Amino acid sequence: MTRTLAIAHRGFSARFSENTLTAYRAAIDAGADIVESDARLSRDGVVWCCHDATLARLTGDSRAVADLTSEELAAIVLPGGERLTTLRDVLARIAPDRPVLIDVKTDSIDLIDAILRDVAGAHAVDRVWIGMRSALQLGRARNREARLSLLAFLPDYARAGDFISAGADALRIWEGDLDRPEAVALLGHGNVFVTAGGRGTPADVGDTTPEGLRRILQCRPKAVLLNDPSLLTGSADADAREPAAQARP
Repeated sequence: MTRTLAIAHRGFSARFSENTLTAYRAAIDAGADIVESDARLSRDGVVWCCHDATLARLTGDSRAVADLTSEELAAIVLPGGERLTTLRDVLARIAPDRPVLIDVKTDSIDLIDAILRDVAGAHAVDRVWIGMRSALQLGRARNREARLSLLAFLPDYARAGDFISAGADALRIWEGDLDRPEAVALLGHGNVFVTAGGRGTPADVGDTTPEGLRRILQCRPKAVLLNDPSLLTGSADADAREPAAQARP
């Protein structure tokens, strides 16, 4: 038996500034199997690891990531004195130690092409998952590189077939939807990732309770996205003590 993989949502974001090298490295230290990193394009076409469209939530700066150059983004100071980082740096510094799940935050084909460029440049094809909400993006990634591991962040569970046909290796569902018939049906697909908290729960995305985590694990997903990966890697649950499953499909 293999245990469910722990994916560090935006790194160890429960304790450190999200999407920073410090958060990613702390996630590895906590035993995370995969480190998740968001991806957006800067004005000059560089992939930066940032969840929101703007910097308002993180810094109070209302400017959009897409409107800023890499030089401007590099100058941004986050809480704790941390800095934003590029996908290129994440692949160079984190992917050698843990697979990286790249969460594509827009439906831009240019963003997909830039991500694929960085992955190829880092020789990290076998060290990444790429998660997308667009079947068109997913199909392009699959056509460009057949060896990639691709995750469907399904915008609608009824569209799972479209994403599987486009080449998805795994499907994501929400903790709050685990009782929905359409989500239950997808659990039989085999490769299902569950995002803790968020939609349908009172918790922030990536957060959950011990009871919530036990409920997720009872569904036998391939992986769980958590802000605190130690909730899973340090769990006393018998399943969590089993050797980790492979991070690729």
